[in-house]
Amino acid sequence: MTTSTQDMQRSLVAGSVITFFLLFVFITGVSDELKRRTTFFGGKQTDLDTSFPDFSQYNFLRTLSTEEFPIRGKHDRIITVGDIHGRNDTLSALLDKLSYEPRSDTLIHVGDIVTKGGVGGSVAVLSFMSSNNITGVRGNNDQEVIEWKAWRNWIQSLPGGREWLDKIDREHPVDDDEDEDEDDDDDDDELRVAFWSELSNKDWEDKVPKGWKLFRRHYNVARAMSQEHYDYLRSLPIVIHAPAGHTYFVHAGMLAADPKRELKHPKQPLSHWPATRTSKPKEALRNLQEAALLQDVPQNKDPWVLMNMRSVADDGSVSKGKKGIPWPELWNDVMDRCGGIADDKLSSTRLQFAMSTGEGDVKQSRLPCFPSMIVYGHIAARGLDVKRWSVGLDSGCVYHRRLSALVLDKASFLVPHEGVQLEEAMSANDEHSPSLQYGDDGRARIVSVEC
Repeated sequence: MTTSTQDMQRSLVAGSVITFFLLFVFITGVSDELKRRTTFFGGKQTDLDTSFPDFSQYNFLRTLSTEEFPIRGKHDRIITVGDIHGRNDTLSALLDKLSYEPRSDTLIHVGDIVTKGGVGGSVAVLSFMSSNNITGVRGNNDQEVIEWKAWRNWIQSLPGGREWLDKIDREHPVDDDEDEDEDDDDDDDELRVAFWSELSNKDWEDKVPKGWKLFRRHYNVARAMSQEHYDYLRSLPIVIHAPAGHTYFVHAGMLAADPKRELKHPKQPLSHWPATRTSKPKEALRNLQEAALLQDVPQNKDPWVLMNMRSVADDGSVSKGKKGIPWPELWNDVMDRCGGIADDKLSSTRLQFAMSTGEGDVKQSRLPCFPSMIVYGHIAARGLDVKRWSVGLDSGCVYHRRLSALVLDKASFLVPHEGVQLEEAMSANDEHSPSLQYGDDGRARIVSVEC
């Protein structure tokens, strides 16, 4: 074989190797790209220009310090307001009835502060909340507004995007009819087809996530609100934990146990005492278990659940509908079984031994845990839903019923045997200000106004 022939063969082999390698890199890259895109779009292939950024902007947890959640001050109050839905005038009326004092009162909301009450009202509520840095959690309606605003910001960053948004916004002015029922728009599909058939809009159709509908309330609030309003909404967590008051705040709900497991399963956070070494075992154990509810119950780590849940089906799945067991019933069933500790000086080792052997100062036929309160909104169909360990505050203001607030003060956080009397402000003389049991041995009240 001649030298030239050998050189030619070597060149062919080398060329084949290089070609194969480049082909492998190309195919792998395309495959990975399609995988990434079909994960988001449910299997639908899209153009390269339609990779979406994170529109959700989730901020999961905020833990309030004792300064942010004062429970011992003589004149301090913690006022939690139910779903406002952009009804700014009603919010003002409620705060007036409460004689709200920003210098001593802590104001908290349970989400859905915007949308169904109209664009103008929603923007006014946002202005109040953001300018006063009011504490609160995200609701499902707030979340949709956040996502639309994030989407608009992304479109504006693309070549020609700002000009296109300006054009379609001029062609579709904001309709601030708060009583409009968007879900019954029979002409929606026809209007959507007509809109995207326009040549100037067609190029942008793939930039709108599947299922999103332009020019609805959430979109209109997103385009009307300021950057300050957007920053405020983005700062809202999905859930707030106040260890000092042993209280959670969430929009829709939370679970005290994974409904797909037995209640005493070792992976349930309230089925056992956590290991701890401290001179104050009661508070340490309690705080650890409260944190574990957010970390170890799988459903409680899903933002959708915390902003949308209404019930739990027989198979343990979470539902936003009414079928199944209302989640507050499950929460109260678990909390009612928390036995606490009879002797605060028991070490965690002795506690574990007592629970496993049936000996020691631990209540039997109970769970080894301390109960916690949860305050929420979202479920307007149930109205004020006050139970021993949960308070539902959505009293249907958006349906022209009432806007309600839970009022807590020093008397709300008593522990057994503390000899503190309720103040006159806690009396239930007002028909719409009933007194209720709160926490270990405290009292609270509900105040509401008509919408």
